[in-house]
Amino acid sequence: FYPFSAPHGKSLSGMLTLSRFDMTESVRRSLPIEESLMKFVDLDRCYSVSRVEVSNGRELVLYTAHLSAYTSDGLIAEEQLRMLLDDMESEYNNGNYCICGGDFNKDLLGDSSKIFGISSDGYTWAQPFPESMVSGRPLAMIAPFDENNPIPSCRNADGPHNPGQFVVTVDGFIASDNIEIVSSRVIDTGFVYSDHNPVELRFVMK
Repeated sequence: FYPFSAPHGKSLSGMLTLSRFDMTESVRRSLPIEESLMKFVDLDRCYSVSRVEVSNGRELVLYTAHLSAYTSDGLIAEEQLRMLLDDMESEYNNGNYCICGGDFNKDLLGDSSKIFGISSDGYTWAQPFPESMVSGRPLAMIAPFDENNPIPSCRNADGPHNPGQFVVTVDGFIASDNIEIVSSRVIDTGFVYSDHNPVELRFVMK
């Protein structure tokens, strides 16, 4: 749809979850999207749910998510996050372990511009992650961050990568409280493969 003189056109894309352990099931769940004109400029959003059997009879339920960034009023983004959190909490209540990894399109550090020293002026899409939506649930947001060597997970895609480009951490994890977090980090690839750097979580199931 944009740029108008040479529109990008239709995109075929997806999300991939790989495991060295057998996954017994994997499903795609459609997320709500805007029904206004924004429907034509945003992607059809979803998250995937994959299940791995654990030796104690429970399941490790893995979520891969990519939430909306460009919404007109922010309500759709909140509806998407609420749907994901409700799903994870339901699985937790069934005795399972839950981890979601993905692009939340929210500033997971609260104020990435201050941390990385690049102004966020004009970049309204990266709003702070709404911690209140997780509060009171048996879930926690894990933002990959090393205060001694902060590395952003995402750069603005308004042009080729350059040192003054707006950067932010929008990629991270949500985990249930029956999982012990060992470490989380952003792997610095210098954005050589895409507008995102990979993120890594190491964990132990309690």
